[in-house]
Amino acid sequence: MTVPAVVAALALALWLPSRNTYATEVGGQRLVRLDDGSRIQLDTDTRVKVRFGEAERRILLERGQALFMVARDASRPFRVAAGDVEITALGTVFDVRRETAGVRVTLVEGAVAVVEDAPMEPRRWRLTPGQQVRTSLTGSTPVDVDAKAATSWSTGRLVFQSTPLAEAVAEVNRYLPEKIILAAPAAENVPVNGVFAAGDRDAFVSAASDLFGLSARPQADGGVRLAPSPGG
Repeated sequence: MTVPAVVAALALALWLPSRNTYATEVGGQRLVRLDDGSRIQLDTDTRVKVRFGEAERRILLERGQALFMVARDASRPFRVAAGDVEITALGTVFDVRRETAGVRVTLVEGAVAVVEDAPMEPRRWRLTPGQQVRTSLTGSTPVDVDAKAATSWSTGRLVFQSTPLAEAVAEVNRYLPEKIILAAPAAENVPVNGVFAAGDRDAFVSAASDLFGLSARPQADGGVRLAPSPGG
């Protein structure tokens, strides 16, 4: 092989992997259309790698969250790997989120098999539509959830249903480069109900301030601090 040919082959080898890598920044979302007709909706701060072969379609979810809309192909299973967890589907719609510990899988349509390569022995679950499993929980079993609310982020909305305020703040912060700091311990477990546009910090801060008697104070780094109002 000539030197130019070697250089060209090396350049191609270096270029191909990045061609199949898709990512979003904090606050960003992206719809990826795959060659087989499947689609992947990437949430904020998410990175996936796509590796399609003759025997299987494999996606590596390196970080973040994604909604998978899988085109049916019985000869090539569609598999998503997220850390030690692998999700297998043929034709279905499901959501996968990598958490601080473990993975959360929500099934919207169809059926999926979830396997975790645990230290002692593999753990296995099979989900039906409207079920969710979180592998970080000891003795975790599938639970019924509102799949539409759980995947509302894919339409740019965050739906909170009796969600503790601290948890709601953490969810809103996933879409913000400049975060909300909750400095109100007494309000951390107060339930939040409502629908907010992902990334709309002002609307969420305003609602939390009004409903829970908190004051919003801008921070030097661009964030905002929610704390009890003086005399409140």
